[in-house]
Amino acid sequence: MARLDELGQRLADQAFRTLISLRPEIRSASPARQEAVCAAMRAKVAPSIDSLLEDARLAPCLAEAAFHNAVLTLALTGVEALQAKAVSSKYRSNSPTATPTIKARHAHHVHHH
Repeated sequence: MARLDELGQRLADQAFRTLISLRPEIRSASPARQEAVCAAMRAKVAPSIDSLLEDARLAPCLAEAAFHNAVLTLALTGVEALQAKAVSSKYRSNSPTATPTIKARHAHHVHHH
């Protein structure tokens, strides 16, 4: 169990470093925004470890590649959470129940420029 915890910690550390490389603005984001991004990444850790272990079991020679795939999966989850937060605040509607589609948000964005 300790090795699994160590694997999870290594995975999370690498994923966060990768996220910072991809989106350095995370460093200057508000603590609430950083926490939202981290929460999204944490939610994917267990499924990523399960997938990593299964991939490594099926093809032990590709265990390192499976680890890097899991790192990228978590990092991209963080990128998506960071972008979603930015988009939701940038295109916030006056109506609390309105959730515009991507097409509608794009049309709104184009209309204002």
